[in-house]
Amino acid sequence: MTENKFDVLWQRAEAEGYSKRLAKEYPIWRQKQRRTLSVVAALLIVATLAVSLYTMQARQPQDYEKVYCNRVGTTDAQWAALAAEMLME
Repeated sequence: MTENKFDVLWQRAEAEGYSKRLAKEYPIWRQKQRRTLSVVAALLIVATLAVSLYTMQARQPQDYEKVYCNRVGTTDAQWAALAAEMLME
């Protein structure tokens, strides 16, 4: 057997061991990869929802300067006093 043929056989045997090990470990690796991708996707969805809810809340008015009523004779001051009393309770 020549040295070249020995090297080729040695590399083939070594590669066969690696390929068997990789084939055996591939399902476990793939499962971990899918789990990681699922977690990342879930985190992105939650972050997107949180940001959208925060921006929607930020757009809403935080205080009311006027009170409206469809009854004639009720002034804005009366409604403001009523609202202040309700908030203080």
